[in-house]
Amino acid sequence: MEDAIRAVRDHLVRADPGGVLSVSLFGSAAVGGLRPDSDIDMLVLTRHSLSRAQRQDLVEVLLRYSGRRATVAPGRPLEVTVLLLGDVVPWTYPPMCDLLYGEWRREEFLAGRLPERHPNPDVAVLVTTSRQHAVALVGPPPQDVLAPVPPADLRRAIQDSLPPLLDDLPGDERNVLLTLARMVVTLESGRILPKDAAAQLLLPDLDEPDRAALSLAARGYVGEVDDDWTDRQAQARHTATVLAAQIRAHGS
Repeated sequence: MEDAIRAVRDHLVRADPGGVLSVSLFGSAAVGGLRPDSDIDMLVLTRHSLSRAQRQDLVEVLLRYSGRRATVAPGRPLEVTVLLLGDVVPWTYPPMCDLLYGEWRREEFLAGRLPERHPNPDVAVLVTTSRQHAVALVGPPPQDVLAPVPPADLRRAIQDSLPPLLDDLPGDERNVLLTLARMVVTLESGRILPKDAAAQLLLPDLDEPDRAALSLAARGYVGEVDDDWTDRQAQARHTATVLAAQIRAHGS
C-alpha cells in the first residue's frame, strides 16, 4: 500500500469525520491498471456531512501526501470523494458530493478555500464505477452499500458533465480527450472502460487528423510518448468538438 493511501486511511479511521462507513479504492487503483500519470481514486462514505474543521483536517492531510507537490511523501495524486450515504441512498438526481479533493485544486486549498458540498453529476459515474471495481480499505465495499444508478441518470450525468469538461480543455488536453472518448463508449454500450481502452475502441471510426490526436492522448496516458500539446491546440479543440457532437447526439 502506498504511503499516501495509508496516511489518508489512517486519518479517516482515527478522526472519523462525518462518521465513516467505508473507505475504498476504485478505478485503476482497484484493478491494477494504474498508468504513469493516473490519479488514485478513493471513495469515502459517511453518515453525516463533514464539519468545516473536519474538512480542514482532511485537506491538510491530503496536501501533505497527494501528488508531486506533497510536503511529506510526494507520489501519485489522490482524488478523494466523500459522499454522505443519505445523499445517494435512495438515489436522486442530481446527486450531491459532500467533499471532492483533486490536485487540480491545490492552489485553492493552499489559499484557504475548502471543498464544500455541491451537486455533481459525475457522482453517477463514480458510483457506477465503484460498484463495478472497488477494493475496500475500511468497512464494506461500495457494491454492498450503493444501489445501481439508473441508466437514464447515467446518460443524463454524462450530458450534464460535458460543458464544464470542455471548459477544462486548455492545459488538460490529454485527460479531456480521453474522458470524452470514455463518455462516448459509455453512452453507446453502457460500460465504463479505462480511458485508453475507450479511445482504442473509437479510433477506427474517426477521420484523420482526429484519429491521430486521440491516439496521441492514449499513448501519452500509458507512457509510450511525451504528448506535448503546445502546438496542437487547434487540433485538440477540433477533436474535442467531434467527440462532443457524438455525445450530444445521444441526448437528442
